Order: sequence, then C-alpha cells, then structure tokens
Amino acid sequence: MNEHSFANDSFAAPQLELSMKVKARVKDKHLIDEKRRQIIEGAIKVFNKKGFHKATVREIAEEAKIGLGSVYDYVHSKDDILYLFFENYVNTFFDKVKSRASQITDPLLRLEVTFQAFVEAAMELEDQVMLSYTQARYVKKNYLKGILRKESEIVEHFRKIIGELGEGPFGSFLEANFLVYSGVFGVLRRWILSPRFDQEEIIEFLVQSQIKEVVSRIRAEKSYPQEVRHGQVG
Repeated sequence: MNEHSFANDSFAAPQLELSMKVKARVKDKHLIDEKRRQIIEGAIKVFNKKGFHKATVREIAEEAKIGLGSVYDYVHSKDDILYLFFENYVNTFFDKVKSRASQITDPLLRLEVTFQAFVEAAMELEDQVMLSYTQARYVKKNYLKGILRKESEIVEHFRKIIGELGEGPFGSFLEANFLVYSGVFGVLRRWILSPRFDQEEIIEFLVQSQIKEVVSRIRAEKSYPQEVRHGQVG
C-alpha cells in the first residue's frame, strides 16, 4: 500500500471488525454483506478504469447493478466504499495466508508454505493489490489507521514464524516487513515480467530466493558471533 503500508509496532493488535465504522440504514446483516459485496465488486472495476478521484458513486452503482438510491442504504459516501474495498481486500488476503499452513509445526516449512500462499494470493488478487498501492492515498485518516492495523496482522503473522527460527542480524520485524513487500513484486512488476515469465515461475523465484535469504541470514547469525562477522575481533 505505497508509503502508508509499512507496518508499525503500534498497530500490532488483535483482529477487529473494521466495517463497524461504516453504518448502514438497513438492519439485515446478511443483506448488508451481500449488497456491499456487489458494491465492492463494482467499485473495483470502476476504480481500475478511472481511479478513486474521478470515479462517481453513480458509476459504481451502475457497475454493481444496484440503484443509486439503494447504494446509500449501505454506505454514506464514496469514501466508505473505498474503505470497504480495503477492508475486504486485507481480510481476504489474510484469510488465504493464514489457512494454508495452520497445521504445520516445523517453522521453516511453515514459513515457506505461508510465503507461497501470500505470493499466490497476491497474484490471484492482482487488480486489488494494484488498487491498494495506487489508491491508498485517498483513504480518510480515520479509516487508514484501522486498515493499517489489520494489515499489520499479516506482518505479525510472518514475524512470529521467523522469530521461531531466530532473530537474525536484522531482526524478525524487519525481515517480516520485507517479505510482505517482496511478496507483491510479481504484481507490481507484472507489466514487464508477464511477457517473459508465467505466474508459476515468478512464484517459484520469489519463494526460493526470499525464504533462502531469510534462513541463511538467521543461520549465519547463529553460527558466528556478531563481532567475528564484522571483523571486530583479532
């Protein structure tokens, strides 16, 4: 998510229901979820074509096949729609990442499987990933903190797994943040990579290169004292 997305320790918190911030006029939760899903799907198409700033609620309603008046039963503004997009995006992303390796006890294998799940989710949600990076600057500040708090849970998920292997020379927090950033490399560079590589090749490259590097740094830290590695002892 551009410059806003670097997770901060202050956002490491339990999961929370972000959509409680967006009020609806109707009371039926199932209906709210269904209509908001339609609105989000419509918004993704419109935002991809025009960006948030130039998009209108009318265009989103038309794409979602919902009457303009009905849209306001479920959101109050275009800002609410952008927020709901981000909420849906980070929740979907995190669910895909968490579920893959939940039963794996070996931390090294769990890290590899979790990172692969992350990269695959990024590829699957590539349009949403691109939107999250290009449109985050339009999110209202009171919404942004909640989104970053939720996104930080993904970083914390990786940090805990890396911490089981060891802190390494740079610490598990920095390593986890870099894994999350590098995991969307294939999407952010798709315009130049896709003519030469298919998704499977990009996924394999990222998993093999990034996990290998993290583990090698941790193992080097365990094998050699810091003073020796930096040439500080005679």
